[in-house]
Parts: sequence; C-alpha cells; structure tokens
Amino acid sequence: MAQHGTADPFQPGASTTTHQPAAPVRQETRPNVLIWMVDDVGFGQFSSFGGLVDTPNIDRVARSGLRYTNYHTAPICSASRAAMLTGRNPHTVHIGGHATAAREGFLAHDARIPAGAGTIAANLNAAGYATFALGKWDHLPNEEASPAGPFTRWAQGQGFEQFYGFMAADADQWNPVLYRGTTPVMKPKGADYHVSADLADQAIAMIDQRSAPGEQGRTRPFFMYWATGAAHAPHHAPKEWIERYKGKFDQGWDAARAAVLKSQIAAGLVPKGTKLAPRPEGMPAWDSLAPDERKLFARQMEAFAASLAYADAQFGRILDRLQERGELDNTMVVITSDNGASAEGAPGGLYNEAEVTSAKPPSTAENLAFYDDWGGPRTYPHYAVGWAVAGNTPYRYFKQTTHEGGTRVPLVVSWPKGIAARGAIRQDFAYVSDVAPTILDATGTPLAKVVNNVPQTPMEGQSIAATFNAAGDPRGGRAQYVELYGNKKLMWQGWSLVTSHRLRTWDWQTAKTFNEPWELYDVVNDPGETRDLASSEPERVARMAAEFDRQVQPRNVFPLFNLADTGAESVMRGRAEFARRGGQWRYAGPVGSISSGLAPPVIARSFSMTVAIDNLTPGATGAIFAQGGQMGGIGFYLNQGRPQFILNDLRGNSVSVTAPAPLAQGKADLHLEVARSTPGADGKAEFDVTIRDGERILAHQAVRFALSPYFGLSEVFGIGGDAGSPVLRGYEAGAPFPGRISDVQFDFK
Repeated sequence: MAQHGTADPFQPGASTTTHQPAAPVRQETRPNVLIWMVDDVGFGQFSSFGGLVDTPNIDRVARSGLRYTNYHTAPICSASRAAMLTGRNPHTVHIGGHATAAREGFLAHDARIPAGAGTIAANLNAAGYATFALGKWDHLPNEEASPAGPFTRWAQGQGFEQFYGFMAADADQWNPVLYRGTTPVMKPKGADYHVSADLADQAIAMIDQRSAPGEQGRTRPFFMYWATGAAHAPHHAPKEWIERYKGKFDQGWDAARAAVLKSQIAAGLVPKGTKLAPRPEGMPAWDSLAPDERKLFARQMEAFAASLAYADAQFGRILDRLQERGELDNTMVVITSDNGASAEGAPGGLYNEAEVTSAKPPSTAENLAFYDDWGGPRTYPHYAVGWAVAGNTPYRYFKQTTHEGGTRVPLVVSWPKGIAARGAIRQDFAYVSDVAPTILDATGTPLAKVVNNVPQTPMEGQSIAATFNAAGDPRGGRAQYVELYGNKKLMWQGWSLVTSHRLRTWDWQTAKTFNEPWELYDVVNDPGETRDLASSEPERVARMAAEFDRQVQPRNVFPLFNLADTGAESVMRGRAEFARRGGQWRYAGPVGSISSGLAPPVIARSFSMTVAIDNLTPGATGAIFAQGGQMGGIGFYLNQGRPQFILNDLRGNSVSVTAPAPLAQGKADLHLEVARSTPGADGKAEFDVTIRDGERILAHQAVRFALSPYFGLSEVFGIGGDAGSPVLRGYEAGAPFPGRISDVQFDFK
C-alpha cells in the first residue's frame, strides 16, 4: 500500500516493498479496467493539467476521480510500457531503454521480458477477465516483431486474448501497418480513415462482444490496454481538426509556458511560487524568431494539438459506449503518458520525422514548403524543441532525459463505484511500476504464483490504492532509480538526484563519458529544477548516490552505455547476417510487414532480384517488393502491367525506371538489376537499373538520386504487397499482388 508520513528519507531498503493484494472482490462486483496509454504527452498538455490542448474526455474522467501530480515514468516508451504492464522496473524486465536498441549480452537491455514477469493481463485473465490490447506494442526484440514470430512477447503471449494494432514505436496514422492477433491485416476502407478512430471502433466491438464461455447471459469484466499512436510523431490529424487550432499558438512557446503555469498554480497542480525551468539548448526565445519561423512553429503545434484532441474524441466514444451499457461507473479508468513530451523534432521541427537522422536538418524554408499539408497524409511531422519544453511545463527538459520533464507525466484515475473523491488532486509519489499492483488491488486479484507454467517473481511496484481514499505527503514514498543511456536519477521523498548526460535527444550519435556530476533538486519546493543544491547538500548527495548504486547493481544497469553504441552493434549484426546468408535472401512467395532490421539490404547495396510471376492479370497494378513509403522508399511494381522500379526520398520526390510496354498475360520471369555508386557531395548516388523478362531487356536507365538509409520506425518490407504508406502513389496500401509470385531471390554485392 502507499506510504505516507515523514519517515527517515534515507531509510535503507525503502524501495524493496512488493505488492500485497487486497482481499478478493466478489466476482459480480469486480470492476472493468481501461487504460489509455497516451504517447509522448507532457505534464502540461492535457487541459485538466493546465494545458492548451482541449481534452474534454480526459477532463471528464479527471472530474470523476483523481489527478496525480507526482507520478513518474521511465523516460522512453518501451521501458515504461514494459514496466507498467509487468509491475517491475524496466531493467528488471530487460528493457532498460528502447527495444529497437536492444543489446545482446546485456540482461537489462536485451528486450526479452522474462517469463517470470507476468503482466497485469496474464494475472487478470487467469482470474476470469477478458483481456484486450489495442494500438502500439513495441516492447519486444526486433527479430521477434515479424509475422514469423516467435509470438511469446506479442500481446497474445503476454496474457491478452485479443490484439489489434501495430508493432512499432509509431505509426503512419493514415496508413498504419496493422495486425489482428499475430496476422497482418489491411486497414479498413474509407477515405477518412485515421487509426485513432479505428482503434476506438475496435475497442467498442471488443467490449460489446465479450461474454463468459459457457455462461449464457453473463458478461466477464474486462481489462483493456488502449495505446494510441497519438500523440507520438507523426502528428497526423484530420484537416478540420487542425483548423480548429488555427492561431491558437501564435503567441509562441514562451507565452504558452507562462499561461499553462498560471493555470496549474491556480488549480493547485503545482505550488505557488513555482518557477519555469530554464530554456534548454536549442530553444530560442519566441521573440527572437523571424516571422516565417513563428508561422512554421505555430503550425507544428496546431497539428500536434489536433492529433491529441482527435484521439481524445475517439476515447470519448469508448466512454460513451460504456455509459450506454451501464458499465462506466464500475470501470476503473487510468489515463497516463509513457514519457514526457518529445524533443526529437530537433530545434526546427521536421516535416518528416525520419529527417532526424539527416546530417543537415531541414531549413525553415524546406519545412515551410509543407505548411499547407502539415499533419496530413503527405507529411510525417514532428514539432520543434520549444513545444516539447512548453508541453512539459513547468518541468525541465523532455523525453529521454531523466530530469522531471522526461519522467513526470499526468496520471488520471477514476472509478466512480470504488473511489468516492471527485476532481481531487493527489501529490503522493507514484512510479510506473505501481500501476499493475494497484489494479490487482482494486480488482481483488492475488498475484499469480505461476503464469504459463512458470513461477513468478514479485512485483517491484507498490499499490497506491490507499490514495483513493486519502491524500498523502509529497515527501512520502520510497526511493526509486531511473536510468536511460547514461542519464541517471534517484527520486526520494521530494528530492531528485540527477545527471545531465545526453540532452540533445534528437542527436542519436551523442557519445560522452559518464562522469557528469550529480545535480540535486528539491522538487517539492522547486519543481522546475531551477536551483541545484548539490554543493550545499553534500551529505544528501552522497547518501542518495549510494542508494542509486544499491538499487541498480542487482538490476544489471551497469555498465552504462550510449545510444550511439547500439547503432554500431546494429551495423555489426547486419554484417554478420549478410555473411551468414552469403549475400542471398530467398522467399518462396509473398511475405509482408517485415521490419527494416530483418529486411534484405535493398536500401544500402547494389543487388539483383529474380521473381517468377504467373496468373498475371493484364494491365494490373501491384507491388512485387516494397520497403518504406511515399516519403522515403524503394520498390519494384507492376504499374498498369508495366514493370517499374521506384525510389522516393524523404521529401516525397520520386524517380522511376519503367518498361515502355505492359507484360503479356500469363507468365513472366522478371530480373531486376540495380548497381549503385558511392554517393557524392550532394548525397546523390547513381542507380544503374536494368529490368528484364528472361533474357529480354525491358528497360535500362541510370538515374541520380539521394536515397535515405532510414525511412522511419514504422516502415516495413514486403513481397507481393506494400503495407503502410505505399511507395507507388495512389496504390491501395496492403492490396495483394494481382497474380502469383514465387521463387524470389535477392543477390547482393
């Protein structure tokens, strides 16, 4: 249960208490549980937390329950989601950072959640709950995130009966790569498709269709984990929603921070006298910006706000359906974010989030070229650093850092039948691993001793169910460490001991030593971390540093490493796989939704490809192979029957080599040869492309083009289809090839 009072803040062992479940709740009175895991949303972005984004449905839940202002999470998505669902610390469950940066041989970072760390879903499902997961699922190793499995760490291997969503850190909201269970599926048809609405449709259907097996007329309680892509980049929203925010952010991020802070103080969310954190590197004063910069940056925030507000409206549809069914009062609703607002859009923002890897970020003029389309299907945008800082008001820094802006996020909990408080604020310390034991307490579910025939380890989180009935002291609670790629932190009864190791989070290549000094902040009296007290409190620093070391040692946190180290290892693994295959990739027939790390290296090397085609429909259009999409992609298609090789850059520019005549009906033995030169100073390489049918040359042409080595987190490779954003404009994403494909072979030089 939650700890309160004024216990010795340096009491050894304060962090070792584990979950002790409450007395079982009667079957017919057990609450439903609905978690909305929002993505990359900071403390000051919900309107119920003083934010300037209208979130009336989140506010509706807040009015009926509790707002927690001292809730912390891991500073990156994979780690926080794994911790929330298992009730254990991120490093304990082997996801100390992001799963895409997993490291072999590092137990805290190999992304293989142990079987002994069963999830909330596994526990509740064993206790009779229907369990559903929708949306983002990205906390598993890269090599397991493909239709080939293994599926142990997919949602349905982690206690969920049903899953509908995407297996990546983000999604093209217009053209997501979707799975139902473990099977790739096409998105529903419709010109106005958006994944947030789709996820709400699916959630409502799952709620309506559940029933207790063999028990007519009885409905099982449910546990639903609803994890939208919003408001992670790309910030996609319907145009009419973006227009609703036209002009709302013209005052800029400095004025926005001041307005949000004023509202937060008035609402009692932060104490009177709270000062804003200082501007970080990369965030200019709004008044110093040129008119074009202000115009661009305001538009960036309009798209973000619309993305979050639109998702809130879809969440409201789920609440409305529960209300119609008479179930909302006995549903425990939990709304939170996986980490603070993201600064990965760099100082100027990005019309395409994949540009974060470019040696030279897009200029204001280059970004402004996409102004009218910002937030629509022709962009994959991310906002500038200044909006991330404003989104985390009043806290310092942002996602990926261990300062308050990276780890302190909103938490809203409502359960009308179980929580008497309405619209109350709780200042009790809570951590992301506390969510699971709290839900087990609320549902009266004992922690299972065995899950899938594997004995279970104790949950490290602590239930905060006691706070449902009584407010505690922000100086109460246990000590809790946080670490991410060399950024360190210990939180202990209102104090934060933290390092500033990697702060330019948009720079993936940042590499330093790990000798940054400890900083000490009293975050009860100075939430914005404006006064470093390390020099005046050396004894507190020493004792808190010792507690940090005590907590991390058994969890394999050391040795520390930089994010850049993981990139080098990815390259080495790719080379090893290339050598193992002898430069050959073979496929018997169509495959789809293969993550870029498992795809043949068509982006990086010269290659030849052969494919046998049969039962061909004359004049048909379809993907033979494709990787990426409209803003960064490579593909080989039939376009109205004509073989066509396509290259797209990150700005949506495209070149192609196309046969002048369509293939004849029946069979074809296609050969594609792509010889590429080393890129020049302009970033462009020469691609010498030959397309043959048997020995007959159909097309031969050399083109110069700048092909990015990175298309984005959500883009995939496929044969016989093109899931996600299509490489060929106008092609129906995911549509199967109009014929039979077999004997596909790639040979690389």
